[in-house]
Amino acid sequence: MSETEKKTEEKKKISSRVNVPSQAAAPAPKGAADAPAAAEPSSSSKQSPAAAKAAAPKFSAAPKAAAPKAGGTLRIRQVKSGICAPVDQKQTLFGLGLRRIRQVVVRPDTPTVRGQVQKVRHLVEIVEGGAAR
Repeated sequence: MSETEKKTEEKKKISSRVNVPSQAAAPAPKGAADAPAAAEPSSSSKQSPAAAKAAAPKFSAAPKAAAPKAGGTLRIRQVKSGICAPVDQKQTLFGLGLRRIRQVVVRPDTPTVRGQVQKVRHLVEIVEGGAAR
């Protein structure tokens, strides 16, 4: 081959590399991502049991936070309108079950409900004492 033919060949190779996306950058189908992990079981067996246990997700904290206290309830009364409030605050009022001024709702005393009340604290008040209606 002559020198000019070699240069032409190199240019074709370079231009084909530029126009064709690489295999690594192409998104893999959902099933293909699982196949390599299943094909290499020896890599996971090399891990020690302590390392495998440390890598396992821990879900024990979530149920404790969501559990209400025994008999712990909040009586929440809407004292101001949510008309001029931002949309997220209106949605929080509706999430609490408040639709109109002076309406009272009873909700469990959980961190979630406390957070909702905190977000709209200028529109609601916590009613003290008295039995729930």
